[in-house]
Amino acid sequence: MEQLNMYIPVRDETNFMIKYYQYLFNKYWSKDIDVYFLGYKKPDTILDDNIHFVSLAESRASEPTAWSNKIIDFMESIDDEYFHFSMEDQLIIRPVDLELISICQEMLTPSIGRIDMINSSQFDPGRSGQVSFYKEHKGVKFLIQNQNPPPSVYRISCSNSIWNRKWFLKTLERNYSTRAWETIANDGRNNNDGFDVISPIDRWTPALAHTVGRNWNNKFNVYGMHAEDIQYLKSISSESERANFIDSVIDEVVNLEGYQPRPGYDTSNV
Repeated sequence: MEQLNMYIPVRDETNFMIKYYQYLFNKYWSKDIDVYFLGYKKPDTILDDNIHFVSLAESRASEPTAWSNKIIDFMESIDDEYFHFSMEDQLIIRPVDLELISICQEMLTPSIGRIDMINSSQFDPGRSGQVSFYKEHKGVKFLIQNQNPPPSVYRISCSNSIWNRKWFLKTLERNYSTRAWETIANDGRNNNDGFDVISPIDRWTPALAHTVGRNWNNKFNVYGMHAEDIQYLKSISSESERANFIDSVIDEVVNLEGYQPRPGYDTSNV
């Protein structure tokens, strides 16, 4: 089966994440999948053969709403019918279930807008009554989301997913921030549009650590990573980057495979 490309948008301020993502992706997923970072300033990182950097422009406006414009231009220029899409802070921390990835790809049809690869579709209390059994394929059961949910139910999400390019470009409008994509795009304007969101039941991949953001007071979260991976990431980091690591001795993936919710420990002092 043809391997789908992975696309990940980055900002100049998060270019340092590329070296971490590259190491963990090629360790836990595959060197046979091409990963394209969509950014601006070229990073200093030496890239492996399957890791690519696409400069969308010399620079990007600082406003969060500038996020979508160049991504739309790029996605309109490619031929991929389907692709993986993720964010640079969603680092892979365990071996990827390659069989499940292959089964999910076989589920793709023109009417499937997105396959959500994490378990929030199944377990998020807010989705109660908004999902139902879809079908079983090669021993994997899938659920399907209601096409007309309330705005609190995110049919469109930045979470690690396999996307139909047509629906991606339909839902991502110009002058969107990531937050706008997950809120305005879910206000009903994309409901009942013929595209479905499905997700595997009781089996998810990849296991992720959400590593940067305001939840971590702009520190670098390593919760759930193996100690050997933390050590390696520190070894390829600058002194200032190492100083931002949140010390953690917990290397278990919390809750369930494929999804790492916010940890329960106190981060007020990080």
